[in-house]
Amino acid sequence: MLAGLLENMATTVDMIMVGRLGSAEIASVGFSAMINWTMSSLSLGLSVAVTAVVARHIGAGKVGEAGQGLGQALSLTALLGLCVALITFVAAPGIFKLFGVEEEVLRLSVPYLRIITFAGVFFGIIFVSSGALRGAGDTRTPMYIGLAANVIHIGLNYILIFGKFGLPALGITGAAIGTMLSLLAASIIYLYLFLYGRVRLRLSWKDFRWNKVKALVIIRLALPAALEQFVLQFGLLIYVRFIVAFGTVALSGYQVGMQVLSLSFIPNTAFSIAAATLVGQNLGAARKEEAKRTVWICVFWGTVSMCVLGVLYLGFARSLAAIFIKDPEAINSAVSFIRVVAVCQMGMAIFFTMAGALRGAGDTRSPLLVTLLGMYGVRIPASWVFSEILGLGVGITFSLLILDYLVRVAAILFLYKRGRWLETEI
Repeated sequence: MLAGLLENMATTVDMIMVGRLGSAEIASVGFSAMINWTMSSLSLGLSVAVTAVVARHIGAGKVGEAGQGLGQALSLTALLGLCVALITFVAAPGIFKLFGVEEEVLRLSVPYLRIITFAGVFFGIIFVSSGALRGAGDTRTPMYIGLAANVIHIGLNYILIFGKFGLPALGITGAAIGTMLSLLAASIIYLYLFLYGRVRLRLSWKDFRWNKVKALVIIRLALPAALEQFVLQFGLLIYVRFIVAFGTVALSGYQVGMQVLSLSFIPNTAFSIAAATLVGQNLGAARKEEAKRTVWICVFWGTVSMCVLGVLYLGFARSLAAIFIKDPEAINSAVSFIRVVAVCQMGMAIFFTMAGALRGAGDTRSPLLVTLLGMYGVRIPASWVFSEILGLGVGITFSLLILDYLVRVAAILFLYKRGRWLETEI
């Protein structure tokens, strides 16, 4: 949770800095980030896979094999990240035109996305490395590295966005450069620690060489998780397409609301990681009942944390929105979305934690199916009906997030209760 808080603080400060430039700038950065997350789905899937593999091997006392799995995952994420970056660099103008953004947003977004997409290579290394360490039970090292990277991130962005210390003011292009350099620094630290440092997982250079058996295990587990992230992020882009139709003010308000929503990902991700690690290690040690017990402990505390956040969101929605942007209309749009987010907190806690538990067991398919159901079976079709057919306001489109998570919670509880995840083989 502390690592997530540090990461969120850096991103939040980033958005506040960009928000001082205007509504178009904050819409550009937020929308570009969504596209970059979509294109980085494979790296996110590899992180989920390596967490499950490392946790299972650590639980079984096979530390050497855990390191071999990490080496294969790092090689794969670097290769995939570079390929994705090259494709996104070329396709950037067409992507934004496809979604019909206004001319000012298009002008700002293309150079920002072209830089930030290469940062995705380093992002993949960081995500896989931190996932592996957490699978081994080490949650502190990612926190410390995150702290160092975030200090670099905030400092560079301040200098490059506003042109301090004699440098030119680069605006959101400076934000992209600062982000990329901070991720590069964190990647170097992780690799140094694995090769020469004192962490529980150790690597040698030979672990990066192609190992068919280990690589195929990683790929088999990563594909459903990567597909889950891709369909989620791509679904969000389709969902945002309906919001774009309401104009730049609505889009910037949504991006501000999403930044507030990212606070919810801190406890959600933390308890999801905890559930994945504990389930993986307990199943590796053949303790099924203990695995089930830890899931409900994580669900309970995750739900408590999220409900507290929900109350705060309801009480301080306008104050939170005003931190990021000054346009009154954009603030009103953001407040509308933040209130919807507040209502979703309990459902998000249950879904995220249960999905983490299933992934930790090696069942990366069930969360994918649930995400498909919620996003493509509920939110997107309903958005089309309410905005395109019935012509209702953007507030109705925002509120469909609630229906999405109600369906996800019902589906993930059903799959958990069925119990097949306990028999998953890695």
